[in-house]
Amino acid sequence: MNLSRKTKYRFATLAVYAVICCGILWQALHYVPRLFGTNESGNEPFILVNVHGNVLRPGQYRVPLGTTGFEILKVAGVRPTSDISMFNLTQQISDNQQLQVGTMPNPVTAKKVSDKIRCEFFLGDVSVIASDGRTKSPENGMEISTGDRVLTEEKSQTELSVSTFSRIDMDNFSELSFDKIGTVENNRTVTWLTQKTGTCWYKIVYGSNGELFRVTTPLVNVTVAGTGADFTITIKPDEIDISNMDGLLLVERVGATEAINLISGQSATVYNDSRPFQVTSVGTEANPADRFSLLTKEKASVMMRHMPLNFMFCGVPGVYFFGSVQFERGVVQMVNLPAETSVEEFVQGCSTLDQAYLYGGAIFVTTLVEQIMGSRIPKFCVLEKEDLIRIAGAIGGLRVSVDDKAAGIMKLSKGLQKLSSHQLSVLLMPALSGADDFKQRQFNVIKAVFDGLVSKNIIMTSLLAEQIFTNLQTNFTTTEVMDEYNKFSAVQNWAFKQYPLPVKRDTRGGRVVLDPNLEDCRRLLQQ
Repeated sequence: MNLSRKTKYRFATLAVYAVICCGILWQALHYVPRLFGTNESGNEPFILVNVHGNVLRPGQYRVPLGTTGFEILKVAGVRPTSDISMFNLTQQISDNQQLQVGTMPNPVTAKKVSDKIRCEFFLGDVSVIASDGRTKSPENGMEISTGDRVLTEEKSQTELSVSTFSRIDMDNFSELSFDKIGTVENNRTVTWLTQKTGTCWYKIVYGSNGELFRVTTPLVNVTVAGTGADFTITIKPDEIDISNMDGLLLVERVGATEAINLISGQSATVYNDSRPFQVTSVGTEANPADRFSLLTKEKASVMMRHMPLNFMFCGVPGVYFFGSVQFERGVVQMVNLPAETSVEEFVQGCSTLDQAYLYGGAIFVTTLVEQIMGSRIPKFCVLEKEDLIRIAGAIGGLRVSVDDKAAGIMKLSKGLQKLSSHQLSVLLMPALSGADDFKQRQFNVIKAVFDGLVSKNIIMTSLLAEQIFTNLQTNFTTTEVMDEYNKFSAVQNWAFKQYPLPVKRDTRGGRVVLDPNLEDCRRLLQQ
């Protein structure tokens, strides 16, 4: 049968369309189970949720069954003015649920933290004398109170921290008294010291426009202007020398008979007679870093050898741990901070720790936990489910304790099992048996990593550290990880201690809030 060219072209066109339609049908059949949440292949079933209102990315989301309100809001993006106070973030959302995020009149802001002065480190003989005449035994990290005097003897030096950003180094035969520490005057936070003798190196950085730092000497008052200053004051029998390496200082003679602005790179000599201030350039010999080099070197050495490694683990969505590795004692201490831990004492517009993460991430959470625990936490790490699975794959599996419920569902024996990354992905499915079980399993996996390091089943190499930490949300570097690991490996018989955060249970606004007992929290790791 002979067909015309036109007829042949028509049949060819129909054949092409038929192939395309078959391809579309095949793809549709492939995606239908995922669209409607079936679980024939063993994957997690999915549900739909709608997020409206004051978020960065409103819309409809298709998420795994068992997803919490925290996780969906994390994806949708919380703004500083997003009102998420009505949501139970640890509760799992349901299919076709509508989440309406309101707007707060003011953004979330951290409350002002009271300024504190601490003796961070000292060499030689240093005395701390209280206002009532009592002598305090100096300790690294001890707090200096209003009215205290700090004195250094021959061949002695000490470093003091002033609030978060500033430092003072005291040379030998120096004396400082602390007249005001964080006193509020005329809407400004005033810190006022009196230097009576010796040489002190002041590195003052203002964290806000409402701060004022001033030093009184026998001849002049020195006020830090602008955003801060880096300067030294040396008191001699007949004169006072002030060298300003950086910043702006207001230097006023006691009695207000003379005053100058001392800018970066200038020195002023103030005599105890009627001569005017002698202003010159800062000489090359006036290098305070050389004067305090031994203090700096010894402090770094002691911190490297003896200071604990404090870090914050954020196991998104609901697991938060403050960890402290104490190398001298061979102890790793972990404090479990529930997601519902109240932070209202430190933040305006934010109630709980999990809310704080949505507003400001791991850095914000870390600053709040520092205030709760009364400890500095220089390092943080975020471990999400995908990170734990990836780590398990990189080290060839992980020995994890499998609970009764998970064992039954996964068809494994209860107890310690070596799980592949695929098995871990099933173990860490939020919908497996509820949010509380998921939190405990997430902690079990984190602890399994620690146990593997202690037992030497996991040997950290530079390549492995690079694989693990490159894609993590963390401020650890690969070099730091290897340095800490080498210190860790040098200690035998490590002990692992886990503590619950001391809290008081309360209900506010229809939800459970856990108020931390700050006094007990700050004593917890000293047990």
